[in-house]
Amino acid sequence: MQSSFFDFQNFLPSISSIEKTSSTLVRYANLSDVNEIGDVLTFSFNHFNDFTLWIYPLIKLSVCEDLRNRIKNPNSEHFCLVAVSTIVNKNDNSPRIIGTVELSFRTEYGWKGKRKYPYIANLAVSKNYRRQGIGSQLLSKCEMIAQNQGFNEVYLHVLASNKSGQQLYLQNGYTIRQVETDLYSLFVPSKRRLLLAKSI
Repeated sequence: MQSSFFDFQNFLPSISSIEKTSSTLVRYANLSDVNEIGDVLTFSFNHFNDFTLWIYPLIKLSVCEDLRNRIKNPNSEHFCLVAVSTIVNKNDNSPRIIGTVELSFRTEYGWKGKRKYPYIANLAVSKNYRRQGIGSQLLSKCEMIAQNQGFNEVYLHVLASNKSGQQLYLQNGYTIRQVETDLYSLFVPSKRRLLLAKSI
């Protein structure tokens, strides 16, 4: 298994090993990153208070197991990237993961047959590092990978209630293609999802 992992690393499209902008380095994730990525995702997509913080380890465990399975079985259909702070803390010598995103190539079946499309998911940046361009860097790397794979458009979803997420995507050239409504979102409008796309 280890040898196939390293063979796959040679396949990965080059993004300048990967790319460093000021104090942030964007690179491909590996298994040793799972715990830190789990923290970023769990805190970004859940709201905890003094009464609900006890459930944090359970949610994080689930997030990490799911992510671990995707990273340990690498293939050309899925990529996970991380943004790493290169500013070293006095108390901690290791670079710290401050953001993450995943790109997958999904297959859609319709009356015109099947087609593949690049889909961005799980974009998250640690709270103290938001509004510093890190989300834009992660999106840009996903777009570059998709373009290198021969695609000219990328897709993603965002909740209608996630105004800051929408702002990030719209500022990066994404447009709303569809407002998706299901039975649940009819009763809970904040759970309505927007499908966004961008030509690359």
